[in-house]
Amino acid sequence: MESILTLFTIFNSGFSIISCLLLIVIGFHKADALLPTASAKLSMLLMLLALATLQLFHYLSLTGDILLFRSEIYGATLFIATSSFYLFSRAFLQPDQDSFRAYLLLLPAVLPIWIPVKFVIPIAFVFGTVYSLFICWQLYQLRDSRKFFQLEMGVFIGFSFNAILILLVGLTATILKEQIFVLTYSNLIGFSILAMIYLQLRFPDLTQKAQEVVAMRYASSTLKNLDTQKLNNQLIQILKQQKVYKDSELSLSGLATQLGISNHQLSELINSHHGQGFSQLIRDYRVADAKTQLIEQPKASVLSIGLDVGFSSQSNFYTAFKEITGETPGQFRKRLGMGED
Repeated sequence: MESILTLFTIFNSGFSIISCLLLIVIGFHKADALLPTASAKLSMLLMLLALATLQLFHYLSLTGDILLFRSEIYGATLFIATSSFYLFSRAFLQPDQDSFRAYLLLLPAVLPIWIPVKFVIPIAFVFGTVYSLFICWQLYQLRDSRKFFQLEMGVFIGFSFNAILILLVGLTATILKEQIFVLTYSNLIGFSILAMIYLQLRFPDLTQKAQEVVAMRYASSTLKNLDTQKLNNQLIQILKQQKVYKDSELSLSGLATQLGISNHQLSELINSHHGQGFSQLIRDYRVADAKTQLIEQPKASVLSIGLDVGFSSQSNFYTAFKEITGETPGQFRKRLGMGED
């Protein structure tokens, strides 16, 4: 049984390393749309590289090539992973306080030079706990924006449970055997990375919605000196005439740039004039266009229409269409006597 778990963990470590590298490539490919600042880009790179490095150490430990509790580099990487995760979250949750001075939080990574790694590990997890508590508090502050950004309770509970397990493993590192620590911690990291990938595939606009809600939180009275009616007319013109919503990678920051205003100002403008958030507004335009095409192009497939109006996948198109109209695209066509695609 132990050998099976070890083999599974070795496979999981390899999967995590490859996944982190792929996430780096994808992240920088969509950096301008997903990552609001240079600091966010750097912290994402550090976080994913640190996670990949930790999993590489776990792989080497399980194959007998390294003694983990004696590796200063492993101890330093733990601090880099926890600090960069905090910095990445902070770049989204406190955009107005984004500063490279915050990278001084990486300084504890030098502790393994003076302190045995076996004792550095629980210290690093204590730091991680403090950072996690801060992030949870910041998320709690967004509770009034649930109509714009709903966190699935099951996802939240799952990540919370995983975080508690990771904390317990880290705090008991000094009394656990190295192999038990590696088997447990490596698989928990693998679960977290797999969950990240699933959420990005299942909810591709999750990051965009997070930016939108945070921008709303920090956007109080940013439109005082602007002609909001003129800006709203420009927004409507861009959406109706230029049909920018057809760009599947359209972001809040990209649209704000076209209007010559900040992300915060655009969020407030949309909320005050349309009573909804950026993501919902774009979905409404996409679905409205799709309804027109479903009628005017009866031979076109549902998938081709969904992709044409800006949805990144058929599942996202179906979900949005049914949420707004109460029926699937196929049912919409059938009700109009046009048959299903």
